[in-house]
Amino acid sequence: MELSLKTEQKQVLSHKMIQSAEILQMTAAGLEEYLNEQALENPVLELSEKRPEEFDRKELEKYQWICAHDEQNRYLYQKLESAEDDFREWNIDTSGPETLKEHLWSQLVGQVRNPKQEEVLQFLLDCLDSKGYFKDGLDMVAERFGILEDQVLELLNMIQALEPSGVGARSLEECLCIQLERQGRLEPKLEECIRGHLEQIARNQLPQIAKEMKLPLETVKEFGSVIRELEPRPGARFSDVRQMVYVVPDVVVVKFQDHFDILLNESLYPDITLNQEYVSMCAKQEDQEVKQYLLDKIHQVEWIKQCVAQRNITLSRVVRAVLERQEEFLHRGPQHLKPLRMADIAQALEIHESTVSRAVRQKYLQCIWGIFPLSYFFARAAAGQKGEGGDGLEGPVKATASDVKRELAGLIRSEDKHKPHSDRVLAELLEEKGYPISRRTVAKYREELGIPGASGRKEY
Repeated sequence: MELSLKTEQKQVLSHKMIQSAEILQMTAAGLEEYLNEQALENPVLELSEKRPEEFDRKELEKYQWICAHDEQNRYLYQKLESAEDDFREWNIDTSGPETLKEHLWSQLVGQVRNPKQEEVLQFLLDCLDSKGYFKDGLDMVAERFGILEDQVLELLNMIQALEPSGVGARSLEECLCIQLERQGRLEPKLEECIRGHLEQIARNQLPQIAKEMKLPLETVKEFGSVIRELEPRPGARFSDVRQMVYVVPDVVVVKFQDHFDILLNESLYPDITLNQEYVSMCAKQEDQEVKQYLLDKIHQVEWIKQCVAQRNITLSRVVRAVLERQEEFLHRGPQHLKPLRMADIAQALEIHESTVSRAVRQKYLQCIWGIFPLSYFFARAAAGQKGEGGDGLEGPVKATASDVKRELAGLIRSEDKHKPHSDRVLAELLEEKGYPISRRTVAKYREELGIPGASGRKEY
């Protein structure tokens, strides 16, 4: 065995640097939660809520601007106070969005005949998925409650008779048939088309369906139009509301007559101060162990204050640099977003690209055009558009993916629906307009826009 000495350099991040990076990437709401946790662990750390009457003139103006621009968001925070009574299990909690189960149960009030039936109905409602479908077997429910499958089916039919129409169905075909039956439009041939040819309808294979069903093409076209009018996910609007997340902007951009101003939403988290009793105790303490403990806690608070201040400075610099390059967006809207890389901002501010990434991570900006994630402004260049470059010379001009998608959607809207363009033809037309992208990229953008292929867009 041979022994040898080797000299090498390693970069190791200290605990303080890791803490600084973590605070930089925190949102304002996340920072508030972090500070509250630190206050529980550190007796020297005191948090005080920011109050408008304590602000100086500049801070008060900032607070008023944020409040004025956040009126719609603050409205969502308001909750109704409801009185409680003895019939809690029949009442619907109005303090939050109504769920699908609550909506259906409110319609069943008065129809339930006994506690056993109520128990099974509650279970069936719990089994509905986010789309409003019942995917479990009737035999499973019958075995669980010791009743017959016919009795379970009878209760499921009660649910299927409720609004929204189609809820409680066991398949897409059953869901569509329930809706048509409720409307009085379910005829035998239409039901046969739904039960046996739904996938072909989705693929727009109408001539093949007409041939298999021995029907005129016009009749099959009418069937397709009727089916597309129906709601395939009757419970979706309830699940969407339930999963809605309230977005709190970390940055507010205010438009003045001749300029834009950037305001950090610092009112969301409290001020950091030192507990003066512990500071005084530390100065007078003779026990070195206790003194060192208090000094460590004081230094910890000062470092957190420094990290929060640095976070705000970095966030302000990054946002200002981004908006200087996306000024056309602020004036004219989202359609005028320019390609931008985090590396460009990092180079301009002379910081590392990872610092830019942490500064914008999960943070939102509110402006006159709405609320956007900060990552939205780093639009990648999808193609080099032929034309006049930024320096006034002929050359490639970068276009964002949004630009190409907008042009692609326009080409599809104006095409002959009896002979729709293939992805290859669309790629050629885009190249003629100055957007040289591949056929596979066209297919990718088309799918992201929710537009079917040529066969799916064809009209007969």
